[in-house]
Amino acid sequence: MKRTHFITISEKLAEAVKIYGIDTSRELYLDFCPMADNNNGAVWISQFKEIKNPYFGEKMMTCGEVKETIH
Repeated sequence: MKRTHFITISEKLAEAVKIYGIDTSRELYLDFCPMADNNNGAVWISQFKEIKNPYFGEKMMTCGEVKETIH
């Protein structure tokens, strides 16, 4: 259940950041895991370029890819 809510929050936050921008001097990364959400895939925003997958934790910490850099 928590992962389902995190998926929704992450999607909405990514949309808001793309629309309104961010007020920071560093880049953020829109990351994507193709296996999250029963293989439908899901995104999250990270301040690190290195993948740290929140959907699978230690089991698959590096599963995913950076889809976009947000300036």
